[in-house]
Amino acid sequence: MRPRLSRTLSRARWGEYEELLRTAFGRGYAIVPLEDWVAEGRTSADRVLILRHDVDQQPRAALCMAAIEEELGVSSTWYFRWRTAHPGVVSKLRARGFGVGLHYETLTRLARKRGVEAGQEPDPALVEEARAVLRKEIEAFASRHGPIRSVCPHGDSSMPWVSNASLLRDQDATDYGVSFDGNEAMRGARLAHWLTDRALAEGGWKDRVKPTALLADTVSPILCLTHPNNWSSGPSLWTDRVLRSVRPNDEPPL
Repeated sequence: MRPRLSRTLSRARWGEYEELLRTAFGRGYAIVPLEDWVAEGRTSADRVLILRHDVDQQPRAALCMAAIEEELGVSSTWYFRWRTAHPGVVSKLRARGFGVGLHYETLTRLARKRGVEAGQEPDPALVEEARAVLRKEIEAFASRHGPIRSVCPHGDSSMPWVSNASLLRDQDATDYGVSFDGNEAMRGARLAHWLTDRALAEGGWKDRVKPTALLADTVSPILCLTHPNNWSSGPSLWTDRVLRSVRPNDEPPL
């Protein structure tokens, strides 16, 4: 409870995100969306910062982060879970030229329904069933929100022994109706660093990495993965958690 309340009462960190992008520009980095970087054959720039956002909670926070990028003239790729794919938020991002995809959690959802026990890997039959469902989910997401180029797996912290990422590993994404899986495409991209934010009140980055140090050393290419709710603050964060507990709304409209 204390960590959650501290996040609710802490100040938003939008200025910190803006400073990160400005610093990258100052160091001569090209800032590109993940989808463009993959689909367009990487880039010839010597220094590249690749932007990806996973909207795990509080979809309205995505608009705050997108506004910063729009002001600076950059774009990014956004992955929405079913429960965060608010039609108004998604449509605004698409209208502004941002890429949108599905942040799928198909296998963990089915594993929970089938009662897969802690530490037990899903059997091959369940994985194949999940793949069939994922095809339908992608079609449903595109029908509701418009065509999409890619998808990306959501990591379910409540079931760490089940990996949604296994569904499209060694699979042809085009068989599922998209060009690629964001995770799989980046794992084979020889990234210099995969920079991920942390959900702590004081903010920060995974493994306590300092982005300023990476940029100062002109490390490239860097994938910058953020979750907009980790940069937000205020009562709306707590409201989102309460609504999630009473109305999970993670079922795809199949």
